[in-house]
Amino acid sequence: MEIFIKLAPRYYDQLRKRISSDSPVFECIECATRIDHSVDGVLFEGYSIACDENQARIILEIAQQCCPDATTSIEQAIRLARQP
Repeated sequence: MEIFIKLAPRYYDQLRKRISSDSPVFECIECATRIDHSVDGVLFEGYSIACDENQARIILEIAQQCCPDATTSIEQAIRLARQP
């Protein structure tokens, strides 16, 4: 199952600083896609992180430590990926 976690730049930067090159999520964080789009006149700037469920759980654990405000977005991405 592929999961797409969308995060604001400040949360992405906080996660990126905490993840070392030997982490199982390093590559998906480094390969995140920068997104800038507008929906109904509201601009969203951030990053989309493509990962599997195990990687998403690791990212969630790290976020709980360094940027707890981002955990809701990560949990939502996991839930959405599980829906049929």
